[in-house]
Amino acid sequence: MKKIVFVILVVVGWACSSKKVEEKTMTINLSQALEQLEEISVEDIGYHIDYVSLETTDESLIGDRAYIRILKDRLLVGSREQPVKMFDRKTGKFIRCIGKIGQGADEYLLQDGLPVFWTDDVSGIIYIQTEGQRILRFDADGNPLEHINLPEGMPRLQGLSIIGNGGNLYFYSKTLFNKYEDKIFSYNVPNKKVQSEIVNQDDTIPFELFRTPIFLGGYGNIPVSTRCLILYLKNDKVVFDYTKEPCLWTFGDQVYFKENFNDTIYCVSDQLLEPRYVFDLGFRHWPYEERYNPEGNEDKIAFNYVLEGEKVLFFVFQTNYYEINYKGLGKDETYWGIYDKGNGKVKVMAKGMISDSANGLFIKSLQTATAKGELAGLLDVTEVKEWIEDNPSKKDNQVRQLLSDLPDESNPIAVIVE
Repeated sequence: MKKIVFVILVVVGWACSSKKVEEKTMTINLSQALEQLEEISVEDIGYHIDYVSLETTDESLIGDRAYIRILKDRLLVGSREQPVKMFDRKTGKFIRCIGKIGQGADEYLLQDGLPVFWTDDVSGIIYIQTEGQRILRFDADGNPLEHINLPEGMPRLQGLSIIGNGGNLYFYSKTLFNKYEDKIFSYNVPNKKVQSEIVNQDDTIPFELFRTPIFLGGYGNIPVSTRCLILYLKNDKVVFDYTKEPCLWTFGDQVYFKENFNDTIYCVSDQLLEPRYVFDLGFRHWPYEERYNPEGNEDKIAFNYVLEGEKVLFFVFQTNYYEINYKGLGKDETYWGIYDKGNGKVKVMAKGMISDSANGLFIKSLQTATAKGELAGLLDVTEVKEWIEDNPSKKDNQVRQLLSDLPDESNPIAVIVE
C-alpha cells in the first residue's frame, strides 16, 4: 500500500440555527452565472485537500460504481456486489468489512447489487439497509449494534431517501400520484417511534405515458441511486425517477432539504419547512405544473443533488432534462456549480474536472458531505495516471509521484476537501 496524505477542508460561512432560521432567505443567482461559465478550482471549494490511496488486498478490493462516506477517522466505501469496506482516513489502510452480505443477524442484502448505507456524524453510527423494513446498525469501528425494525405502515425502504442525525432517522418519500402522503418524517431510534411528519401539499400532476415504465439499475447523475424508474412520455421523451434521491442532508445539527424540481433549500424543523436559500433561475425556472411537460421546457433547470461544504454549496444540475444522454444519445447537459456562503459568489462550469493547480491534479466527482462540511469523492487510479502522463508538472510533486507509482489495478483514491 502506498500512503498519500494531502487534504482539502471546506468551512461553512452561513448556516441555520437548529432553533431559529435566519429571517432573510439568501438568493443564489444561478441564472446569471450560467450565462458566463467559469472553471471551478479546489481553491474555490475549500482550504485543504487530501488524496488517500485506499489499500488494495483481496479482502479490501472495491468493485464498480463505488461511492464513499466519511465517519470521524474512517472512510467507508460501498460498491457493486461487495460489502461496505472500512479504511483509515489518514493512511488508507484497510480495517475491516462492515457486516456481511447474507440473511443472518448482522448480514444484509444488496439493493439492486449495491449496499445502501449512510452515517450519522453526531451519534457515530453506521446504518445499512437490508430486506423488508429492517435497518442494521454498527458503531464507528464497525461493531454490530441492535438493529431497527421500522413500524408497520411506513413506506417501503427501497423507495426512500434516508439520513441520520443524532439518534433520529429522517425519511423522504417521493410520490408521483398521491397528494396527501407524508413527504418527510422522522423516526426516533431510542424511542422506536415516528415523532414528526411533514405532509405533501403539492397537487398531483397528470402525465401521459407512452409505454410501460421500466427499471434501470443505477444510471444517471446521482452518486448513490441503486435504480431509477424510466417513465416514457409522449414524443419519445423520458423521465428518470430515482429511487434514492439525495435531497436530505445535515450540516451542524440541522437537517436540510431540497427536491430536484424545487428552487428552494429548506431547513427541516418541528413539522415545518422553512426557506433558507432560493436559486434564482430566471427564464430557466421550471414551474411545478410543467414538470412532466417536455415541450418548451428544454432549457429549464432540474437539480440532481446538493452537497454542503464549510465554505460552499456544491450542486449538480442539468438542462434538456427529457433528452437523456443514454448510451451516447440525447442532448442533456450537466453542470457543476458552487455558491460561496461567505461572499455570495456563484460559479458554474460544464461537468468535467475541478482543477487542483497546487498539485497538478483534479477532482472528477464529489459524492458526499459530512455534517462538518467535508466533501469527498473517489478517483480512478488509471485515469489519474493517464492525466499525470499527459500533463507533466514543471516542478517535483510528491503527491503526483506517489499516485503515478500505484499499480493500475489499485483501489480508487479518496479525495477529501475541507
